[in-house]
Amino acid sequence: MKLARKEIIQACEKQMLKMLVKNLDKSAVKSLLREKYDLSPGEDLLFHGGDIAMENNEVVYKLDFSLRVGMTVMLDREGEYVDIRASQKNLSEPPEDGQDSVSGDDSRQLASDIARMLSEINQ
Repeated sequence: MKLARKEIIQACEKQMLKMLVKNLDKSAVKSLLREKYDLSPGEDLLFHGGDIAMENNEVVYKLDFSLRVGMTVMLDREGEYVDIRASQKNLSEPPEDGQDSVSGDDSRQLASDIARMLSEINQ
């Protein structure tokens, strides 16, 4: 004996998950990401969906997010992989002056310095 339509139940569950996400303490989620994974997510914590599930014989709400995380890739002068790690920079903020962006004059000077260094290495 059916007491309610499946579509109604699913719509209510979907609405409940959206309300849960809307009222979720995102700063606490970001704090957990920093503590557990040593990540510093920007403001881009995007909800993609969710579900009601069972975990350790308990009903849980599974919320799926994506986030934008900075990373640092390090390689040596031979181009070989050295390390990859989460960056502490917040990608949703513009780069600070003189850090991640190089002006026209500075880029020419930087290119000249690199060319000089390479020629010294190759001698």
